[in-house]
Amino acid sequence: MSGLKYTSKLADKRVLILGGTSGIGFAVAEASLEAGLLVTISSSSEPKLSKALDRLRSSAAYVPTSVAGGEIPRLTGFTCDLSDPSTVEQSLKHLLDQATLEGRHKFDHVVFTAGDALALMSVGQVTPAGYERAAAVRFMAPLMLAKLLSDGTYFNHGVRSSITLTGGTNTEKPIPGWAVVAAVGGACEGLVRGLAVDLKPTRVNLVNPGAVQTELFDGFGKGEQLEAVLDGFKKGTLTGTVGQPEDVAEAYLYFMRDKFVTGRCLSTDGGRLLA
Repeated sequence: MSGLKYTSKLADKRVLILGGTSGIGFAVAEASLEAGLLVTISSSSEPKLSKALDRLRSSAAYVPTSVAGGEIPRLTGFTCDLSDPSTVEQSLKHLLDQATLEGRHKFDHVVFTAGDALALMSVGQVTPAGYERAAAVRFMAPLMLAKLLSDGTYFNHGVRSSITLTGGTNTEKPIPGWAVVAAVGGACEGLVRGLAVDLKPTRVNLVNPGAVQTELFDGFGKGEQLEAVLDGFKKGTLTGTVGQPEDVAEAYLYFMRDKFVTGRCLSTDGGRLLA
């Protein structure tokens, strides 16, 4: 594989995927294994983490190898709770200490797909505490993560390395009642541009997915009820489709591979912004 110019770009590089146990994050983990990366995933839930690791180990992409004299397996996972702003920095530091063996084996790429239940509230319901809850996982956690990665203790800085965050197309095209969510998304887009400057030459980018059919869609019901929801999303795109995690995962691999892209926001949304 090392003799191949394109498919070997990421071989034996290390990637940390926060939120890698389900949905888009899981697909990025699976795609990363196929690309030859050494993958570490994290989740706030031990059962979800264990289940995701089992699924990844059973996939055709998984090859049970290791590097660094066996210290770094092809696939690892750790729990990390990102929901409390007062402890998130400490939680992230503990994760990074565990995953890098106190900084001995640094990451080359970091992908942030972690999220929580969307804090939907009308403008008339907004409170400072409500906004803080909405921003805790989706903005404050990646900001604290960038802080911990900035000094190079846990991360190999350079143009070949990347940090990729996750937003959503509702930042650019919000629907009614999504002002707070759009505000958090806008903050993340500004953060990416600022980090691209502050952490140069390390590349920092953001993926803005549209409607993607993940496990979260289970909350819409089954059968005709789910089909009605999917049909509504399809009508809001130019492709007439709903996104699949394995398609959207390609955007994250692109940001890892292309050494000439930084400070950018990439939408993968079936043309929703034009529909």
